[in-house]
Amino acid sequence: MNDRAPAPGGLALIQSLVNTLDIESGADSLDTAEGRATFGLAEGEAETARELRESLRAACLAHAGHPAHRAVTPLGELLARAPLHVTVDEHDGAARLVPAGDSLA
Repeated sequence: MNDRAPAPGGLALIQSLVNTLDIESGADSLDTAEGRATFGLAEGEAETARELRESLRAACLAHAGHPAHRAVTPLGELLARAPLHVTVDEHDGAARLVPAGDSLA
C-alpha cells in the first residue's frame, strides 16, 4: 500500500497509520518510540493502534476486492467503541468527528 498516491484530505492520517507496517519486511514503525510519536501514542497504546490499523487495512483491501491478510476485529466494532459524535457545519454542510464531551457550539 506504500506505492499509491497520497490519500485526499483527512484520509492522509489513515493512510499513514495503515502504512506503519511493511508487509514484505515485517517492519512495524509502531515498534519504535518515534513511530508511535507520529500518532501521539504511548508504548502501552501500540497494540490498540495495531488492532485499528489491521482493521483499516482489511477494509481497504475489501474495498479493492481483496481478502484480508488475516482475521481482524471488524472495523465497525472498533469504531463503535469510540466516544465520538458527528457535527455538521450549518454554513457549508461539512461533517466532522469530535469527542463526545465537546460542545456542539
